[in-house]
Amino acid sequence: EIMASNSSTLADPQGEFDDWIELRNLTDQEVDLTGRYLSDEPNNPRKWQFPAGTSISANGYLIVWADEDSTVTPGLHASFKLSRSGEHIYYTDTDAHNNAILDTISFGGQTTDQSYGRTAADADVWQIMIPTPGAANP
Repeated sequence: EIMASNSSTLADPQGEFDDWIELRNLTDQEVDLTGRYLSDEPNNPRKWQFPAGTSISANGYLIVWADEDSTVTPGLHASFKLSRSGEHIYYTDTDAHNNAILDTISFGGQTTDQSYGRTAADADVWQIMIPTPGAANP
């Protein structure tokens, strides 16, 4: 699930309403994201690297703030923002695994305070929805 125009839905730990990307772990085991990447540029799939020790708990969710505040803590803050008019997001494997693209999403124009995510009924179907950060999508 992503939100490319957040004005009042979910504040980051610094109290700012920034763009966000939510990753979900569908397995019953923790997933280590150390060394993997997120990017909004096809020619730079290694734009922002998950810090060492970053993981998603079994059947859990993880929010990454797309706010260009990558040195701010607490929270995970990517070095890019999402474009409200639409773009691509790439989730890329580690250098040791040849930076294979693990997942990608292409989205069009977004409405403020609505998210875009995979539907619960079919993970291949994406739609505009009421945001559900930290919970299953409708």
